[in-house]
Formats: sequence, C-alpha cells, structure tokens
Amino acid sequence: MTQNRRAKRAIRARMAQTGEKYTEARRSLLRSERSAGGGTPPGVALAMPDDPLAWFTDQAHNAILLAEDEARMLGRATVEPEHLLLALARSGNAQRLLAERGGIDGRAIHGAVVRAGGFGDELAGGALPRSPASEAALRDAVAEAAARGIPSPSTEHLLLAVAAHASVSSVLAELGVADVRATVDAAHPVARPPLGAAAVELRARRRARGVRTPPRPGPMPPLFERFTVEAHRAVAAAVRRARVLDEPYVELGHLLHGLLEPGGGVVAGVCGRHGWQLGPAVASEPEEERHRRATGIFTAAARRIVAEGALEVAGRLRHRELGTGHLLLAILERPDDSAEELVGSLPRELAVEVARALPGDERA
Repeated sequence: MTQNRRAKRAIRARMAQTGEKYTEARRSLLRSERSAGGGTPPGVALAMPDDPLAWFTDQAHNAILLAEDEARMLGRATVEPEHLLLALARSGNAQRLLAERGGIDGRAIHGAVVRAGGFGDELAGGALPRSPASEAALRDAVAEAAARGIPSPSTEHLLLAVAAHASVSSVLAELGVADVRATVDAAHPVARPPLGAAAVELRARRRARGVRTPPRPGPMPPLFERFTVEAHRAVAAAVRRARVLDEPYVELGHLLHGLLEPGGGVVAGVCGRHGWQLGPAVASEPEEERHRRATGIFTAAARRIVAEGALEVAGRLRHRELGTGHLLLAILERPDDSAEELVGSLPRELAVEVARALPGDERA
C-alpha cells in the first residue's frame, strides 16, 4: 500500500507540473522509470525464476515457442527480438493490435526482417537458444506487466518489451508503427496500480520452485513465408480434414491427405503422371463437417514436420522454398502411428519420383 501511495503522489505531482491528465502523467513516469532502471517499476526488484517462461500466460508462452520456428525458418542459430516480433504477429492480443491499429501482419513483418538481415545459413533442428537480447526482452515484459498491475505478462506486454530493441523498432518504423506504447495503451489502457515489490517477489519465489511445462495444446504452426502457395494449401487441407473428421488435433495422416489431394503441387503432379491414387477406403470422408472437438492444433509429430522436417529436407537439397515435395519426404522419413498405414499404401517409388521432381514448379 505504501508503494502505491508513493506512486500516486508522484503522478499527482507531475500532473501539477505539466498539466497532464492522470493517465498521461502515469505513462510518462513509467517511461522515464523504465529508461532509467531497465524496465523495472520503482521499488520492484524482479527476482526472475530460472525459467522465465514460468511467468507468462499460455498465449505469450506459445508465441515465445513459435519464435524458435521463425528463427529457424530464417536460417538463424539463435532467437532474436525480431523473431519474437514475428511470432507475436501470428496470433493473440499483439497480432490484433498490429493488424487493427497498425495495419500490418506477419507477412509484412517477415519481409521487413528479411530486408534488414536476409536469410542466414544455419540449419538447426530442435530447440534454439534465445540471445541475450531476447532474454532481456522476456525480463522486460515481466516488468512491463508488473508496472501495469498485471502478474502474468501476455503478448501485448511482450510487444512493448521487444519494441525497445533497435532491430524491432526499425522494422516497426518502416511499416508505419512509430509509437508501440500508444498503440498498446489505446487498446489496453493502464487501469491498475503497479504491483508492489512484495507481491512481485512473492510471485517470483513461487514461480522459481518449478519449471513450467509447455502449454497443451501448443501453438499451431503458422503458414511460414518460405512455403509455396501449394504447400500452404496442403496444410490448410490437413486442418480442414481434421475438422471434417471431428478430430481434436491435426495429425500426420491428415497432412498426408492434404498433400495427396489433386489440384497442384509437385506431389500431385507426380501422382497424376503415374496414375497413383489413394484407395477409396482411405480417401473417404464424412459428408457433413463437424466442429465439436476440432481445435486446428497440430500434434507434436505434425508440428515438427511443418516447422522443422520440411526445412531439413530442403536444406539437404539446398532449396530455398519449401514445397509439397519437401513436406511429403519429411513425412515418409518419420511417419507416426496416424500416417503409418497410409504410408504403407503408397507406392515405394513415390519418394524417389518426388525427390527427382524437386524443386519443380508447384503450379505445373
């Protein structure tokens, strides 16, 4: 309570000096305190847990996980603040803020990031480490939320934190978003007093006792810009098939069906030339679409194929774009239970013929 009274007195003093309204004076004080103290609210000592992800909402946690995929798709060995920005532009509060108030989406941000740094040459699977700048952004997001009286930061707080980094602010400025704080405040005005030191430290001690497991269900892989239009369609068809079958998660079997649908792509072209088709029993679907259980979220195996497996195949072949053929070869290399029977029904020559056809023209 003492901390809150001090904060209110400081705000009122600034109001008297500047003529600002309460919210404007509070925002100005928070800005000056962040620039002076690295983002920490006055009197609040953030004792971060060993795993900073323990602080975040599921929405923000998923975005942080998604940033690894964004870095990997750009050929980077570490997750940087601009990759966090890309992930934030895919879904959640930050995505809506950027789209509705800034008029920009993930594709626009991806283009700006590529123009600034291009593609790297790394081909990394598995978890990617976060750079010191990204780790600092996570800590700053916790401070941003605490300054607004929020114990668990979400994507809008992470957006505020990454926007303080030069690589992100330059991308946003190029796309016409000069004041991220004003953008966030317009949609999420500060309505609570800052969390006091005791409250923040108590939460830190509780969070430090254990490492949080990833959210379940986890994030759905975005349709990365490196994928061809036809590969995008195949992934979308997999999601649609899972919904038609009323399956809760998108599995590799659904993705295989999406790849083998007629209508374009290297895989469809190879199958068409050889007259290869799915058997009617395998290809049949319910007549009516249902959505009671479907989530559109990918299983871990399907997520890995879309986010890593296809990239690994393309990397071995030195291809920049990821097409339907790369997705198919990745599945054939690592089928799961949902795809094993379907893989067994396919001609053995399919993998060889698709590999020969790559990179190919997906539109042919």
